[in-house]
Amino acid sequence: MPSAAAAASDASDVKKKEEEALIMLLKERALRRCGASQRTYYECVKGRLISVAWACREEANSMNACLSEHTTDVALSDLKRRWVRAGRPSLADRDKIAKLLGS
Repeated sequence: MPSAAAAASDASDVKKKEEEALIMLLKERALRRCGASQRTYYECVKGRLISVAWACREEANSMNACLSEHTTDVALSDLKRRWVRAGRPSLADRDKIAKLLGS
């Protein structure tokens, strides 16, 4: 079994294209996890134009906080580590990789 240092090293050896795909996966996962705050925000902005800026500020801040919480550098590093540990499965099959990585 590889050491923690080896796993961290492997995670840092991820190619740029693979990292970009993992970032997209991280964002997709964040959008799913923040669905409730997104719906609240979208309900607030319906039928508004200029007033969105002040009328929906709290909802927008809540949604942004949720998305930020799930797309941190720590979350990306963890996702990379788990992906490497899983044997670097194909990133093309979103459903399979989501199940494999516990997304």
